Amino acid sequence: MNQSGNGSSLQHILIVDDQPANLNSLEQILGATYQVSKGENGQVCLDLTKQLTPDLILLDVDMPVLDGLSVCRKLKSDPTTSMIPIIFVSALSRLEERLAGYRAGADDYVAKPYNVDELLAKIRIALNSSYDLEAAKARATLNLGSVADSLSTCNELDAMRQFINGAFDCQDLRTLGDRLLETFDHFGLRVIVRMLGNGHYFSHAGEVGALDQEMMEAMYDKGRLIDFGHRTLINADHVSVLVRNMPVHDADRYRRWKESLTLLVGVVNNCVAAVENESMQLHQAGLNSLVKGLNQLIEHLQDPSLQMDHEHATSHLTHLINVWESSTQSS
Repeated sequence: MNQSGNGSSLQHILIVDDQPANLNSLEQILGATYQVSKGENGQVCLDLTKQLTPDLILLDVDMPVLDGLSVCRKLKSDPTTSMIPIIFVSALSRLEERLAGYRAGADDYVAKPYNVDELLAKIRIALNSSYDLEAAKARATLNLGSVADSLSTCNELDAMRQFINGAFDCQDLRTLGDRLLETFDHFGLRVIVRMLGNGHYFSHAGEVGALDQEMMEAMYDKGRLIDFGHRTLINADHVSVLVRNMPVHDADRYRRWKESLTLLVGVVNNCVAAVENESMQLHQAGLNSLVKGLNQLIEHLQDPSLQMDHEHATSHLTHLINVWESSTQSS
């Protein structure tokens, strides 16, 4: 194992490959811009990550001792390393192999022999996305983590209520998408939104990685809600939303937010259909009923005599979603 650095102010990339020539080549490409450390197998990668906490890991898939997929799963399952972006660099580059890397938790995939410009672009996108995730995490801790759980739940429901109230004021998909991003931001969540009608992608981080796009397109017809570790994909008829930083290490919040986010995506889906069909007023009545139900749920949470806990609140929200979805399907 070798290490080399160009100063602590530089972003730190850990390169892991069992071929010394590949390590040296990548170090030459990256060394002028980033601080670089190198490791020759998967176990060394795990050890170095704990010691150095790199900003990004370039990881070979096919290695001795411990393969890249196993390393990625281990890092993503550990709360202290789960948010470090990982880019696979591998000769195994078929779609199913890239998706296997994504399921393991990787952020992107570069095929060998790699194009230098593509590699640098994917590193830039992954680092920018990681910075955005860290900023969102800090805001979520400030907004949600420092208050009582019941108040936190009320704040979440109120953010949803405000979004629903304003959703049908949106006369175009761009405005609707921006408001959705603002609402997810309240939860401290970072998302990628795919509008199916025009194929447009947009996200908090601005740029959307190629692997994220491939995964969203490949998994669109595989189910309504699909989990990939700390990422969750929510599919609807007109829109798909990939949440990139679900709170997997907080079971109560994870379950509660899944219900809330599924509702938000469902509302957006209906709004997209209404924009495209120019039928806003038709859908407004159903949303008014949904907002009324959210108001009642918030009042119950704020009433100390009722002592409503998270489980009952989540069950109540599930019921509201089921009633609203039934009404939209019958209309």
